[in-house]
Amino acid sequence: MFSAVKTPPPDIEIQAHLTALHIEEWLRDDVFHFKWWVLLCLIVVALLIWWNRLDKSRLPETCLYAALTTIIVLGIFEWGEELILWDFPTDVIPIFPPLSSVNLISLPLIYSLTYQYFKTWKRFILASLMITAVICFIMEPILAWAGFYELIKWKYYYSFPIYAGMAIGIRALVNMIITVNSQNKK
Repeated sequence: MFSAVKTPPPDIEIQAHLTALHIEEWLRDDVFHFKWWVLLCLIVVALLIWWNRLDKSRLPETCLYAALTTIIVLGIFEWGEELILWDFPTDVIPIFPPLSSVNLISLPLIYSLTYQYFKTWKRFILASLMITAVICFIMEPILAWAGFYELIKWKYYYSFPIYAGMAIGIRALVNMIITVNSQNKK
């Protein structure tokens, strides 16, 4: 009636083989090497700065903003790697979530602090556009130059409308959630 052992489909076997190769490569080329340590330090420093600058009285909404940004950024980065648009050659950990990009940590932290500090829509949009420009046209080229980010079929300016739209859309969503929550408390 029930089969205890089932042969996995070919695509699952291919995925398992690719995962094993990725872990082998990570153990051989990434873990405990210089770029791995730099990436790990950048992540820790970014988290410490964020925690230090965080307005703890607005912790739930700022964390909600950061969490939603993380989910979207993770999806974007995985999508881009799957479609071979870019690559992050060094991973902190070899499996999902890869934590391969300092952007995976820095974007949610930077944009959530922007959300926290710029309370009006006008100021938030202007700040988000300026921060997005710095990320796309300064940070990403530096990360590429340093070997942490590799463009394959992508241009830096493609990221600008995606990041800006993401920041603004998430603010609208968080504001809506906060509004609904406060209405339900009345």
